[in-house]
Amino acid sequence: MYINNFIQSNFLAATPTKRQSLMLLLLSILRPNLIIRLSLVICSLLIVAPTIADTNNESFFDTIKKDYSEFYGSERLIRAGLVFAGGAVFANTNLDQDIQDDYQNNTRTAGTDDFAKFAKTFGEGKYLITLSLATALSSHYLETSGERSAVGRWGQNAIRAYIVGGPATLLTQQLTGASRPAETADNSNWKPFNDSNGVSGHAFVGAVPFMTVARMYDNNKIVKYLMYTASTFSAWSRVNDNSHYFSQAVLGWYLAFEATDTVFTTNSKTNSNSIAYMPFIGSDSFGVAMNLKW
Repeated sequence: MYINNFIQSNFLAATPTKRQSLMLLLLSILRPNLIIRLSLVICSLLIVAPTIADTNNESFFDTIKKDYSEFYGSERLIRAGLVFAGGAVFANTNLDQDIQDDYQNNTRTAGTDDFAKFAKTFGEGKYLITLSLATALSSHYLETSGERSAVGRWGQNAIRAYIVGGPATLLTQQLTGASRPAETADNSNWKPFNDSNGVSGHAFVGAVPFMTVARMYDNNKIVKYLMYTASTFSAWSRVNDNSHYFSQAVLGWYLAFEATDTVFTTNSKTNSNSIAYMPFIGSDSFGVAMNLKW
């Protein structure tokens, strides 16, 4: 019944443009080939992105441009440089391998494997990126009292974090050029463009959804810290499964943090620098009032 109502309200009632986008999203989930899936997701975003506006009625692309400007600001780049320098120490010494050996020999159990299998699911881009894009595209149908629902806002914020942080994750994977545990004799050592596992993609993808919720409920400390804790699970699962070294998991999580922080910093700046107009009618006058925030 719920699925039927969702289809009627989100697909049959959609405009032709949004219907095309929703169909592409459905195909992106069903088609097994990764390249085809990514292409369909990108096409669906390009089709409908100009019609997605944030709470300040900016176009989606204008908001993304602000996100990129914020993400590549000097202060954030300096901070990223320091974090990656710390990661380099772990990766290019015995620290990463020592941590990996100790965990695999003394901590990993059948129980941790079961939980890691569950946690890894949240780092699967084919599920989480598609879900965030779908909720972002459906945000107009998820409005309550003329305002975007929490689900719709979550989708918009999460997909923006993926868009701004995804290219940086892919680039640093190549620049670090490290391998997975026991994959090659190079281990975690950084050799640019030699391999593409120096930053965990699962850690990045799996952290964004939970960090987004944490920032949306920033004033609720219980929710905030629970979500930040949950944001580490996908990263941890990669270490548990012997698929990534400690530094690689941390760097993936860190890029998710910066991407999410970028989105909410942009939101804050946009909300604090805005002009609102409101008509008024008094007993002997009428006009338009202007509310300026800065």
